[in-house]
Amino acid sequence: MTNGGLFIQLLTVCGPCLERGYHLLMTKLLLTAFALGLASLDITGTLLALGALGAGARNRALLAFGCVSILGTAAFGTALTLIIGPRIAGVNWAALLPHDPTEDRIAAAIEILLGIGLIGWGLLRALRPSTTPPKPTAPRGIGLLSLAAVGVPFALAAIFDPTFVSLVVIAGRFEHFWSVAAAQSTWAIVSHAPLILLLAFALATDHERVVTLFQTWWTRLRPYLFRFVTGAALLIGLAFLLDAAWFYISGELFLPT
Repeated sequence: MTNGGLFIQLLTVCGPCLERGYHLLMTKLLLTAFALGLASLDITGTLLALGALGAGARNRALLAFGCVSILGTAAFGTALTLIIGPRIAGVNWAALLPHDPTEDRIAAAIEILLGIGLIGWGLLRALRPSTTPPKPTAPRGIGLLSLAAVGVPFALAAIFDPTFVSLVVIAGRFEHFWSVAAAQSTWAIVSHAPLILLLAFALATDHERVVTLFQTWWTRLRPYLFRFVTGAALLIGLAFLLDAAWFYISGELFLPT
């Protein structure tokens, strides 16, 4: 058999297995991005848009702010992951790890650091309820350009969110653009879910009704939402630590590496 025929035969046999393995890794990555997004549900942008809406901002100005914030966050996360990821992979972790380190052992060490960071952030939120990642304040103007402009630093402020940084590190081990973009887009959509809901209501019904509805909703749900986000951060941090511990027991990782 020629070399070309052997190569085609290997692709025929191994191709489906590689594809299934890739799909499994992508599923784990997207689930991780979804969970991290839940742990970072952000109401700041919603309150900012709500204030602008109450001040008379038009729908197109709110849409501009929402699109720049959400899409900008996804684009920023994707670019940061693709730039930082290869550099993280290129770091000589051998000096920090036991002898004969492997890829999974490096991933387990990273999970330990991420787990400790998320648990520390969750405990800090529990002890100091006012602790949140810094966000830009609302601009004086409520026009399309002013609200779109404030969406840019709002998107870049994600770098101060521990869950965003965690996803950058995790997704950085995937070198494919669309895999990284899908993970970062999932995080951006889930973490900005309240803002997306507000924009949908603003387009579908009267502005004054939307303002009243969300003010009532926020007053009632704020304590529960805060506890949910804090609890999610603690649980995800604990999951990272348990996954790393499972690796040292069984030699296998469940979360994407």
